[in-house]
Amino acid sequence: MLKKFVRAVDALNTWVGRFTSLVMIPLTFVVFYEVCMRRLFNAPTTWAFEVTVYLYGFNYMMAMGVTMLHDKHVRIDIITLQLSPKVQLVLRLLTFWFIFVPFVGAMLYAGVEYAAKSWMQWEHSWSAWKPPLYPYKTVMPVALFLLFIQGFANFIREWYLLKGEKI
Repeated sequence: MLKKFVRAVDALNTWVGRFTSLVMIPLTFVVFYEVCMRRLFNAPTTWAFEVTVYLYGFNYMMAMGVTMLHDKHVRIDIITLQLSPKVQLVLRLLTFWFIFVPFVGAMLYAGVEYAAKSWMQWEHSWSAWKPPLYPYKTVMPVALFLLFIQGFANFIREWYLLKGEKI
């Protein structure tokens, strides 16, 4: 059951990561279009900057889970690298409960409140273009949820590894 959960979360975050990487294509076109309009025709758009922020923000946030899956988050491990692999594993399991769960859990809780408030107000941007912000703010709790469940999947994987099994 736990191994199925790990494989399902890994597959979900892999799919989300692949989809998220495709967002860079329209982002590139929007930036190219804005640069051409601004520099060549002296006619900047009212929407391109916000679209750029939204697309890149979506890419950045939604990639958190797949980044954790592949162990690519930044960390300072100068001291822990000097320890044995088993001690490193035990420390990762402990820091999961004492650092990861409280921090990401609190961020997830705050993100849900943040997005819900935006939906209740039908919040829009302050710019001249005034796109809705509530879908964009919903990305935050979704991405944090994906990170949270990937953290649990990694914890389960490392727990099995500590017992000498692989998933």
